[in-house]
Formats: sequence, structure tokens, C-alpha cells
Amino acid sequence: MRRTGATLLGPLIGLALLFASAPPAAAQDVDVQNTPVLLQADELTYNENLGVVTARGSVEMSQGPRILMADTVTYNQKANTVVASGNVSLMEPTGEVLFTDYAELHDELKTGFIENLRALLSDGSRLAANRARRTAGQQKIMDHGVFSPCNLCKEDPSRAPLWQIKAVKVVHDEVAKDIIYEDATLEMFGVPVMYTPYMRHPDPTVDRRSGLLAPTLGYSGDLGAIVGQPYYYVFNPSQDVTIEPLVYSAEGQVLRGEYRQRFSNGVIDLKATGAYVDQHDSNGDENGEQGIEGSADFEGRFALDRTWRAGFDFEQSSDRTYLKRFRLGHQDVLTSRLYTEGFRGRNYAALNAYKWQDLRASSDPDDTPLVMPFAEYSFVAEPGRIGGRSSIDASLMSLTRERGTDSRRASLVHGWKLPYTTANGQMLTVESRVQGDGYYTSDLEGDVDGSNETTGRLFPQMGVKWQYPWARRSGTYTQVFEPIVGVVGAPNGGNPDEISNEDSRSFEFDTTNLFRLNRYEGVDRVTSGSRIDYALRTGVYGDGGGSTEFLVGQSYRFYGNSAFEPGTGLDEDLSDIVGAVTVRPRDQFDLSYRFRLDKETGAIRRNEFGFGYHHPRFATLIDYIAIDDAAGSDLTGDQEQIEATFNIVLSQHWSTLVNVVHDLSDGDSRLLRGRAGLTYTDECLTLGVDFERSDIEDEDIEADTRVMFRIVFKYLGGVESQ
Repeated sequence: MRRTGATLLGPLIGLALLFASAPPAAAQDVDVQNTPVLLQADELTYNENLGVVTARGSVEMSQGPRILMADTVTYNQKANTVVASGNVSLMEPTGEVLFTDYAELHDELKTGFIENLRALLSDGSRLAANRARRTAGQQKIMDHGVFSPCNLCKEDPSRAPLWQIKAVKVVHDEVAKDIIYEDATLEMFGVPVMYTPYMRHPDPTVDRRSGLLAPTLGYSGDLGAIVGQPYYYVFNPSQDVTIEPLVYSAEGQVLRGEYRQRFSNGVIDLKATGAYVDQHDSNGDENGEQGIEGSADFEGRFALDRTWRAGFDFEQSSDRTYLKRFRLGHQDVLTSRLYTEGFRGRNYAALNAYKWQDLRASSDPDDTPLVMPFAEYSFVAEPGRIGGRSSIDASLMSLTRERGTDSRRASLVHGWKLPYTTANGQMLTVESRVQGDGYYTSDLEGDVDGSNETTGRLFPQMGVKWQYPWARRSGTYTQVFEPIVGVVGAPNGGNPDEISNEDSRSFEFDTTNLFRLNRYEGVDRVTSGSRIDYALRTGVYGDGGGSTEFLVGQSYRFYGNSAFEPGTGLDEDLSDIVGAVTVRPRDQFDLSYRFRLDKETGAIRRNEFGFGYHHPRFATLIDYIAIDDAAGSDLTGDQEQIEATFNIVLSQHWSTLVNVVHDLSDGDSRLLRGRAGLTYTDECLTLGVDFERSDIEDEDIEADTRVMFRIVFKYLGGVESQ
């Protein structure tokens, strides 16, 4: 039998209000006069004299998203009482499900009680009590309650969960969205481990809440015991702040904080630290005094309109080694930037100001530049009538230093590229590049009298590249064999001494710039002379997406002088040999190898190897690099380093992580950094222990060993090392 109408609206709404976890406003939004109630039962009776409506046998009542099921539901209109009994369950729109054998509502359906409450909350947490009652103040008050976010054992659901809280009294405040305990005991595996007369935590519907976060605990051989207690405060939905005092038993105290705010058109994130710690001399020894140090990391992004946005990044440290010493940051260079930029169609424009703080031991603050302004404009045109495409890259820059060369530059690069494919599959690419620059420099390096220099440059380049890929189909894969030849014509010179090199200092010759007209990344240096570039590329490509590629190439300069330093592989007419191998048989597997060989002896000048494998239960990353002493690096001596990371999922909940950075330079073998960790994670608990070793030393930073651990209870917080 099925009935609809407003007669049984009271029972449904009453039960929904009795145990609903949604805020009261959500209930007030329901139009109880117009929302129909659907009732299904094996038997429905109505005693007109007593004013009692009774539904029996597989009763199912629903209104909107709420569903009530029971064996029997009785509504006494005169007493304004609703009684549900026998396998009662109420499904809430929030995802919560309440179970009981008996529930009763009275006092105009505003109060009531329930026997043997069992609740499955929206996130899977469980709440149970011998008896629960609902007050008009929107609270569920439970006697002898138990709460746990842990799943029950599938083999034996009667076993105690991993952890649970038992309390003589549990209050679920639906307005404040808190779960409050009185005379509570924390149990693990059914064994009591902690008692507290009072505690509270947010219910599962809360995403952000002011309060204490998991404390920081750790131990360092250099800094001593580390204790910190962060506090998180929410001003409103768009603003919050986190403040954490940290105490280092062997060094002093650090206060760090973060303020975040989101606006309708942007966001700011302000991080800062202040410290009162032991001071050290230039040799890294303590001088017996304490002083104030600190750092700042401020970031902001704002959309001005559909085209323009603006922002800032500010990073600064009071001392060169402060951040790394206290593990507050690991950057070698701090970058501050103030900018505005715009995007429209194929146009891009930006106005920037840059300031750097170099934290490396070899740096001198007086040599670090300040760039203000640095203006950029880029444009890429639509393809022309014959398929060619033009581009423009323009920039204005002013760079100053406390000591050393100051430089002002205006630059304009016009490019043009035309791709063409013949009927038999040959591919031709014709391209040109014209760069015009004007420079005004002061105190140019090597200039004894420190006079000012003004110079200009107009440097054209023209190139033609030919490719002829041959393909052969075999089974489920395709083989490709492709010779590539490029010819570049350009005048000799182009890099006068009056031009300071600021943006083209770092250069590495490899397969990525073998066929580029200007091999430098910046504009201060141009690749002069005419040359021929040639390479052979071959590959195997599977239908399933896997591939293997190999490219090897070389360059010969037949006109002009080299623009590159000795050791780069391009300082002589015939270049070194460069190559790259990439193997990707499937999505989870990735192997890459890049090399540069001496053109005469075949000796390896640069050797890079990368390997990655990702599996649901195992992942590894290995990176290896070796640079010969004569390979054009700013570093002296042979450089060789390997970094390996292994992540193994031992079981459903246990995993381990190992990371090692090893220095093999000049035949030595030295561990730079090492970390090994073991972690247990499930739906309600995280346990972890990490061992770290660092052999990097720098003034007051000493070789250090740390043991860190994490214990985090869901909703309750925990202990987490720094």
C-alpha cells in the first residue's frame, strides 16, 4: 500500500530534526507544507478516536533526500508523539545513517530519545551510545558513548577498532559542529592508554577550525631537542593564520607564522620567522652571545581584469645560513619579484623588478644584481599566405650592482619560420632571425678606468633544416629512421667586449640546442659564424604508446670564430658529439640518457642518466650526472653525483621511503644527504619514523643526524616532527 500527502509529514520531519547533523538553517529551508511525503508499508491503520496513525511492516518514509525505514511507525496526533521501533534507520542528506531499535519524539517533535544509537557518519566514522536524547537546543546528548573513525575488522567486526574514544557522556553540538566528551578514555586495540576528564574536537563535517595543531617534536645532533606547538586561527572563510613557537634546546627559540587571505580577485600568502638564537663567528664557532635573526616569504597574486594580472614575491633572510641551519628552507638563492603581466590572443607583455639574495658560500652580496625594470613583449602572428609565421620578442632591462658592471639594454628579436613537406615526405624548415640590441654599460669587467660604454648590435641569422623520416611497419610497432641536416648562415663576431654577459652565462651543449639558430638561452650572447648541423634519429613506436628513441649529432663551423668558451664542446670548428636516448615501453617506465663525447678521443665530457619506474606498490627514481673537468662547468675538478629514491608499499597500510644523494666527485665517495622512513597509514591513524643524515657543512651548519617521528590521530591531531 502506498500513500502520499501531508498527514504523515510530522513523523518524518520530527525524526529528521531529532538526529540530523545539518545546521538548523538547513531544516528551516524545507517547505514542510508543500513538500510531499512518500510512505510505503505493508499495513497502514488510522484510529480516528485516539488520533493515532500506525504503519507496520517494511515501513519506508521519504521526503526529499531523507529516508526513514522501520518495522513500525506510530504517530499520536493528540500527544504529538512519534514512535519508531524495529530496525529503525534514518538516512540523512549529508550522507549520515542512524540506526536504532527504538526512537521516540515528543514536545511538539522538538525533543526525544533513542535507545542503542548507532551512527555511521558521512566520512565513515562511527558513533554509538546506550541512550541518546535530543534537546531543543540542537544537541544530541549520549550516555556511555563511543566514537571512532577507524574501520572495523572485516573478519571479526566485534573486535575493537584500532583506536576509539569511550566516554561517560558524549555531546554532539550540531550548531557548533563539535563532539564533546566527559570522562573520556582513549583506547588502542581495546586497551586504555589515556584518560581525560574533558575533551572536544570538530565533527567530520568541519573543514577548517581554530585550535591547536599537531605539535612538532624531533631531535637533532646539532640543534638538540626540538619542540614546537602550532596554533591555527580562522578569522572567516577567506582568512586564517598559523603561529608556531619552536624551541631548540641547544640553540634558542624560533617563532614562525603564516597568514593567508583570499580576495575576490586574488590571494596573498605571508610567511615569516623570527629567532632568538646562539650567534656564531665566521668559522662557525659559537661566540657566547644570542641575537635576533629572521626571514620572510611573501607572495601575492591579483587579477586586474581579463587581460592583466599583478603580483609580488618577496624572499629574504637575515643570515646566509639561517634557513638551512634550522630547516626552515633549502633554497640556494632567494628571489624577490614585483610584476604585472598581460595575456591577450597571441600577445604577452610583462613589467618586472627582480632582486636576489644568494645564500651560497661563494657569493658576495655586492656582486648580486638588482634588475629594475625588466619589460618584455612577445607576439606570434597567424600563418601567412604561404604558411610562414612571424614572431617578435622585445625587452628593456636595467641592471645595477653595488660593485661591478651595470648594464642597460634594449633588445628586439624578429623571427620567421616556414615549414614545408614535399610529396615524398621530406620535411624542410626555413627560418630567419634578426636581433637588434642597444647597450649602455658602466664599470665593465676588465675595463681599468671604469668608463661608460655605449654600443649597438644588429645580428642576422638564416637557417634551413632538412629531415627525411623513413618508416617501416612491423607487427604492432613502427620503426622510424630519420637523417637531419641543418645549415645556418650568420656573420662573424656579434659579441663585442662592450656588451656585458648577464643572461647567457650558463650554457650546456646538447641535443636540445643542436639545431637552434642562437644556441644561447638569453640575448646577451649570439651564436656567430656559419655552420652545418647533422644528426641521425631513429625510433621504435608501439601501438600501445610505448616508444624508444635515439638521436646522435654533431656540428661543423665552416666560417667565423667560436662564440663559446673552451670546454663547452663548441669552441673549435668541429664540435663534440652529443646524443640522447629515451626509452618509454609503458607509462610506468621512463629511462633517459644524455651524453657528450670528445670529438677526438671519444672521452665522456658529460654523462646524464635518469630512470623512473612507477607501480602501485613500488616506485623508484634514479638520477646520475658526471661532468668532466674540461666540460665548461664553473666548478673545478670532475663532478659526479647520484641521487636515488625508492618508495615501496609493503602492505595495504605500511610503506617505506629511502632517499640518498651521494657525491662521487674526483674519485671520492661521500654521502651528502640520506633519509630512510617507515610509515603506517590508514583511514584513522598515521604513524611514521624517519632517520636523516646530512654531511653538508657551511660555517655554522654542521653535519647532522636527525630522528623524526609522526603520530597523527584523525580529528584529534597528534605529534609530527619538523
